[in-house]
This record gives sequence, C-alpha cells and structure tokens, in this order.
Amino acid sequence: MGDIIDLPADIFFAIIWYLHPRTAVRCRRVSRRWHAVFSSNLVSRLLLFWNFPRCREVRLAIAVSSIPPTIAARLPVNVQVELADFDTHPLPWSSVFSRVARRYWSLDRAIPYAVEKLDLAQSSHEFGSPFSFWGVAPWRRFLRFNSYKSTFHHPDPMWSYSQEDGVLVYPRAAPSLDAQRSGHVYHILDLATGCQTPVPFDVRCKHIRRVRLAQGVLVIEWAEAVAYHQLNDREVVHRHFVTAFDVIRAPSGRSGNQSGHPSPIWRVEFRSEWKLHFLGLPLNKRDRFFSTHTATHYAVYIWQPNRSLYQDDPIEQILVWDISSPSPCRPSQDPMGDWRPVVPWLVSFKSSGLWNGQSRENGNDSAVGIIQEPPNKAALAAAIAGPQVIRRMTWGELAFYGVRQRTLPRLRGLALDDRNLYIIEEDHAWISGPQSSVDPPRVHFVQSTGIPIIPGPTFPQHPSATASNLATTDAGKPNTPSAAVAAVLNNPVYGPVWLDTCGNDNHSVDMRHCRRADMQPLDCPYCAPVSSSLAFAPCHTHPGSQEAKTMPEAIAKPTLAPSPFPGQAPCWRHHDFPYLTISKVDDLAAGVTVTARRCFVLEALSGFMMPTLGVRFSFNPPWRGVEDAGDIRVDERKGKWSRSVADEDRDHHDKNEDSDEDNESLSSQLPPRAREKRFPQHLWEEMMGVGYIAGDERWLIGQDRQGRITILRF
Repeated sequence: MGDIIDLPADIFFAIIWYLHPRTAVRCRRVSRRWHAVFSSNLVSRLLLFWNFPRCREVRLAIAVSSIPPTIAARLPVNVQVELADFDTHPLPWSSVFSRVARRYWSLDRAIPYAVEKLDLAQSSHEFGSPFSFWGVAPWRRFLRFNSYKSTFHHPDPMWSYSQEDGVLVYPRAAPSLDAQRSGHVYHILDLATGCQTPVPFDVRCKHIRRVRLAQGVLVIEWAEAVAYHQLNDREVVHRHFVTAFDVIRAPSGRSGNQSGHPSPIWRVEFRSEWKLHFLGLPLNKRDRFFSTHTATHYAVYIWQPNRSLYQDDPIEQILVWDISSPSPCRPSQDPMGDWRPVVPWLVSFKSSGLWNGQSRENGNDSAVGIIQEPPNKAALAAAIAGPQVIRRMTWGELAFYGVRQRTLPRLRGLALDDRNLYIIEEDHAWISGPQSSVDPPRVHFVQSTGIPIIPGPTFPQHPSATASNLATTDAGKPNTPSAAVAAVLNNPVYGPVWLDTCGNDNHSVDMRHCRRADMQPLDCPYCAPVSSSLAFAPCHTHPGSQEAKTMPEAIAKPTLAPSPFPGQAPCWRHHDFPYLTISKVDDLAAGVTVTARRCFVLEALSGFMMPTLGVRFSFNPPWRGVEDAGDIRVDERKGKWSRSVADEDRDHHDKNEDSDEDNESLSSQLPPRAREKRFPQHLWEEMMGVGYIAGDERWLIGQDRQGRITILRF
C-alpha cells in the first residue's frame, strides 16, 4: 500500500479536508516527506482557507486578489499600504497556518498563549511633574442592592487601541533620555511586530484629560497646568485644547521577526489643534465632557453645573468640528491668533452680502467694498484650513431632540458616522447616587438618538477643493460661492431624527434579556455593511462538492460581512439580565467576541458567584470538539460536523438522546454566558482594573489593579 502523500492531488486534498488543524500540524512530524508536503505553501494555504476562512490573514489574501483598483483607491490610506505590503511580501503560509491554528485553539479554550505586561508612566497632579493624567470624572451613579454597591460608570483609561490598525497608544514608563527631555511620553506600539514610535506631543506642564485613537487619527484632549482665570472664590478655569495627529503606516520591507510580517514603519504627524471650550473648564469632578471622533470630524458634549444663585439647570452644549483639513496653527501657543493666516476679504463676503452675488456701489469701506480681482485661492485655502465648527447646539436644541440631560443625566457616550451624531443613553433599575433617575426603568434601558450633523457629499474634504469653488464670471464680479463654502460657515444640517431603543420591554411581565442582542451579525436586521475591505463572510466548501470548481478560489467567497452601525442601541450591555456587561470586544469580521460580565446582586448573595471573562464565536467552528481526525465525520446533506459512526452506534441505545436540531435549538435558548468559554478566574483581576478591554482575534488588552497594561496573546 502506497503512502497517502503519493495519492493524486484531488484525492489527497479530499482526505486532508477532514483533518483537524492540530492533526494537520502534527502530520509534519511523521517523516521528512510528510513534513515537505504538509508544510508546503499550497497545502498550508488550502488548510488555512478551509479551517479558518475568517481569520485576518485570509481576509488580507482575498482582499488583495479580489478588490478592484477603483475600490481600493477609496480605502483608508493605512489599509492601502497594508494591502500593498501584503501583495509585495507574501506571507509564508506554512508558519501562518500553524500560528493561526494555535490562535484559534487558544481562543476556543479561553487560554492565552502568552501574557505580556507593559508598565505605564506614573501620573502625578503636582505642578512640574513629568506626566499628569487628569481624567474626566464619570457620573455620580452606581448600582446598589441592599448595602452592596457596584461601579456603573468607569473612568477613561490613559491608553487606547485601534482595531483598524492593530496599534496601541499608551504612556510608556521610563522612556529614553531624549523622550524625557522632550516630554514625549506617549508611544505607538505595533502589537504584531513590537515596533514603538514616540508621539511628538510634549506632556510637560499639561494635564491629559483623554486619549483616543480611531481611524488612523490620534486625539489628545488636555488642559494647561496653569490656571487661566478665576471663576469664583473657590474655582479656577484651565484652558482646554484638543491636539490631533495622523498615525500613518508607511511602506516597509521584510524584517526578521518570527511572524513573517513586514515590520511597518509608523509615522505620527501633527494634523491640527483647536480649543475645546471658548473659556475653559475647571479641573474638578463636576464639569464633564464626552467626545468622539472619526477621521474627518470631532464632536464633544459639555455638561457644566449652573453656578447661579437660583439653582438653574446645568449648561449643556454640543459642538462638532470638521478636522479633515490640517493646519500648523496651535491656539495653545498663539492665544490671540496673531500667527494665523488672515484674509481681509474673507469676512467681508458675508458681512457685505457678497455671498448672494451683491456688491456695494459706493465703495466707501475698503474692507467690504467691491472686489475687482478674483480672490487668491491659496490664501483662501490657508484661511479656512484647520478645524472648523460646523454645528453648535445649546440646551434649547438638545431639549427639542429629547437628549437634554439636566440634573439627572443618563448619558453613556457619543458616536459618529459619516452623517450623524448619536447620543447613547442608559438607565438601570438599581441605579443610585446623587445623579440617579427619579423614575428608574423596570429593568434596564438603553437608547440611541441620531441627529443629522455632517453635511452631504458636497462638503469639501480639503481646503483646495473649497478654494477651487470660488471663481469669477465677469470681470470684477465674483461668482456665488458653492454650498460647500457656506457649509464651512456653520450652516446647520437638518433632517429626520434616528431613535433606537433596545428590545428589552420594560413594561412586560417577562424579564428575560433582550432578544435582539442574541441575533448573530448575519441575521440582525439592524446591521449595515461595513466599508472595510478586510471583512469577508466564510464559505465552507468541500473539495468534492460541485461548488468547488477550482481551488482555492472557491474556498472563501469575498462577501462583505455586515456590522452594526453606531446608531444601534448597545443591547449587549444587558443581554443576560441580571448580569451586566462591563466591557466588550467585538471583532465582527473574524466572528470573535470577548465579553466581561458580572452580576453584583448574585455576588452580594453568594461568594461563589464570580465575574466572568468569556469568549464566543458568532459561527460554528468546524474544529470545535474534534481532537483527532478519526473521531469526526461530515454529513454532506447538512454540511455539519458530527461524531463518528461508532460513537453514534454506541450511544444509540440511549432513548433520551436528542437530535442535532434539538440540541441546536436548546443551545440557542441558553443565555449567552452558557455558550461562552470562560477564561481563568485570575485573569479578571489582570484585565479589568479600569473596567475596559480592547483587542481583536489576535490579542486582548486590559489593565490590572497595579496600573500595568496586560496583553493576552492567542
């Protein structure tokens, strides 16, 4: 009898399709011939596409080979560079398959392959300290059951992670001597390669309020250490600013790292800076602001208690900036705006009515008189460059949209997409504290309100686009500026309001968890397709079926996987009542979800009810429950993995055995925590020190009680 590797290719591929990934890796140890075959790029690539069609490496390979150039040109710059590097430097599929098999084996058992610790810079509020992180105070609301209390609003961490780029920004402890002299404490860490890049931001004489990295843009909100003016007898005001940086992935070459990936060279470039508040905010636990941003816009909600003698309602406002245009101006270094480019005729357009094509006949005022020459496009571009406020809403408009918080706030956070701003509110039945609701809900309430904020596609993305809209028709008569220029001058955007409330019915007798949160991403009606090219739905195709015309082209179809948009109410917060989800990491493209959940009521009643950190797949992994190739078989009619025939015959005498359909229906009725694989209990203290986790399918990031970042690698 010949060896299996001597069989024809189609028969050999049909056989190894049944192998468990661990078994396929072990086959490399049989002999040198088996090692040469099972470690070849062709076999490793086929096994990778068959077993892990949703992993990041497979999505990159599909994106490189299937995305048209016209669509690829509209992708984010960092994604384009990553695809170009992947195309230029193909991955060694042999090591990639073994690494991905180890990753999903660790995920399926909730056992990290390695645990890494990162020390953070020590923060001190004293004047002259090298680093000071003064986070925004959360609401004074907590959960109470009898005499037991639990945290409901956790403070913001001093670090941030971007799932799009796979980089972590954090204040590095004990930086180099040059970093200490320059004050560049924050660093960008590429978790895949270990490369670190300092952020050119001087933290000296500043109080960092919040750090956030999203869509390739790093935003640092900070306040001056020296007070700006005296607010009253007991409080002083510090000027607050926002500094934005572009985190750019540069093309790179092959490096000698173990993963086989080319080491990206990250560049952090200054984009712009603007003043968060026109006057400033005190550094206390009463004045608060919540913010969010995308690659082109930044939004902030400011809540300040009214300091009048009549106990009026708090002062609330929302401001939205367009930050797509870079500008070298720094308001923190130029408070009076003396260094900012100024065009004398820019303001005269609006004040003199020239926006409507009008002109003055007398010409007695040279500043607002007739413009005899077309405006300088370069000067106009420099004048309107930098962040521009495109929407400002005070408490009157907030009350109109039904999102005014007043003295009993229930705001959880903000979210942005390409057109709207979403205000996410949350309330709970067991909320207590000075700012708790007078009329709490029966169970748990989560709501998202979307307000049209951002102008349509005519809004320019670069100042040169705005400058090109100004031209002259006749000699001496300027043409009417387009709507894009008018949008720059704070013209509001109106439209229908989006209102989404979670599926939990607070008026029903049934106190079950929200049913909508149990829907898979592919079945959720509140999902919309994502714009990323790295999200593809899996397609399990057997080599012997009629669909497999060619291999590996028919193994994974490049179908965009849906993803929930920011306007969906986060029902995952309470989808297993009375358990409360503290934080959640959702890698929808890979189908991996990690959830941190606890029930403070049961913890108060019993010391054995511990908080849990679990991982769950949004699909049925074909390798789950299979440790050896001889223990599995495939039902071609149903396309499901099941036990061997011998095992079924051995258990056939059991009359109480349920069918596969009954088991699946029973599993779908179980609470989400029963369908999760739980991490070891000691990892809760290692990860949930600040009540926040981040990451993706490759790693999980948290912070322990000692103030160190913990990275679980899979």
